[in-house]
Amino acid sequence: MTKFLVTILGISLLANVLLGFMYAGQRTIVSEASEIHKQSEASVAQLKSKAKQNEKSLNDYKENSAKYEMEHSEDIKRFVKDTFTTLFTYDNKTYTSRFDQVKNRLADSVISKLQASGEMESPQIDFSNTVSSLEVYLTALDTEKVKALVNMETAYSVNGSKFPRKNQMYEVTVVQEKNVWVIDKLELMGAFEPIEEN
Repeated sequence: MTKFLVTILGISLLANVLLGFMYAGQRTIVSEASEIHKQSEASVAQLKSKAKQNEKSLNDYKENSAKYEMEHSEDIKRFVKDTFTTLFTYDNKTYTSRFDQVKNRLADSVISKLQASGEMESPQIDFSNTVSSLEVYLTALDTEKVKALVNMETAYSVNGSKFPRKNQMYEVTVVQEKNVWVIDKLELMGAFEPIEEN
């Protein structure tokens, strides 16, 4: 019977030692798993941060790309050139009607300002103004608004007498309203007669 008890006691002791090793092994595995889990969470947080940075970079790129396209848009330049040519090429017959031709291209405030700066009736003398040169330089303010610097050279004549050509600089703001470009600000920055030296 003692042999039996010693065997049981030996088996029990061996089982407890094995259980102890298993418990220690399990603790090691749990500890390693916990560490791996923490590393995974840190990696996920880092990836989320990186994804947010990449998304911001992508949005910045898209916005800058749209601005670049606007600044180099021949359509917007042509719109400004056509509008200015229509406004500033006139004679006795077209002096007042020119505003009707561009009313869908200009904000009401711009038309009012232009009409207020001159006579609304065509003078009785024979006169004409012709745009001889026009350059447009664009800077995008955002994806729906462009600022343009317009350098325009005009030739003016009264009763057949020609005046020296005149350069005018305008600052113009062009906005997109309902998928249509409209000039909502037009400001004369200065006018001068070029000096030519031979």
